[in-house]
Amino acid sequence: MRLWTLPLLTLLTLAVGCQPLSGTRGGSDDDDAANDDDAANDDDATDDDDATDDDDATDEGNPFGEAVDCTSFQTGTMTMSVGSTSRTLEIELPDDPEGAPVVFAWHWLGGTASQTLDWMGVRSLADEGYIIVAPESSGLQFEWDFNSAGAGNVDLALFDAVLPCLWEEYGVDADRIYSTGMSAGGLMTTFLTMHRAADLAATAPFSGGAFAASYRAPDTNLPVLVSWGGPSDTYGGYDFHGASLEFLDMLDEDGHFTVACDHGGGHLPPAEAVDMISRFFADHDRGDLSPWANGLPTELPAWCD
Repeated sequence: MRLWTLPLLTLLTLAVGCQPLSGTRGGSDDDDAANDDDAANDDDATDDDDATDDDDATDEGNPFGEAVDCTSFQTGTMTMSVGSTSRTLEIELPDDPEGAPVVFAWHWLGGTASQTLDWMGVRSLADEGYIIVAPESSGLQFEWDFNSAGAGNVDLALFDAVLPCLWEEYGVDADRIYSTGMSAGGLMTTFLTMHRAADLAATAPFSGGAFAASYRAPDTNLPVLVSWGGPSDTYGGYDFHGASLEFLDMLDEDGHFTVACDHGGGHLPPAEAVDMISRFFADHDRGDLSPWANGLPTELPAWCD
């Protein structure tokens, strides 16, 4: 199994721990109590989340709702106001961004947007016609808010603000919105899979996943490619291996098309990550049945099934 050879600093930033989306299987009584609290929080958040979904009605033809406080999206670093918060984004535009698909790329704990773009190779997707949006964390302890779906979630607010602005400026393809990320970014992509499925065509979390206490079934049909590094894919007490397997089981039970890719290399993305993302996203539009349902492309690594 071939993995990227990265500088030591990169390896340290990639090999990170993230706050669990819930407790792990077979945990202690304290873990079970925490899971119950998480489940209760999710139930409370669901009402807020549903209310947010209701607010997503189209605004004069904008499929993502009202565009507010928009800033021009150009390649490079930009800031935009999201409510009372200023957020920083790294943007990579294709040669022709009009009507382009969009990929959100979320960085890992201790990482940066540019590292996700460059060391995961996501920036190269712009050459294939995608608009790439890589947010910088707002400074939360674990980078992203992947535990509460209520109205105060700054990262859901960012996602909800970026899309209508991109549609207003470039008329982006509303049927081809995607998300990916590694570690904390994989958990944020998992979170979007559960709470913003109506806006997404497909997602690809790397070393993300979720346990039952925090799982919410995506509202609409959503293909998901889940990649992780086998039993050794753990860090900081969080079991990414178990979370990925359980997330896959729950998605399968709810009728979503999934691809499981266990590369066995621990808590690192595989060298094939961007090629996997590229092919998976290219073949999946919002709401369509997966063309992979009758067999995976031969170009995928042998450890995907």
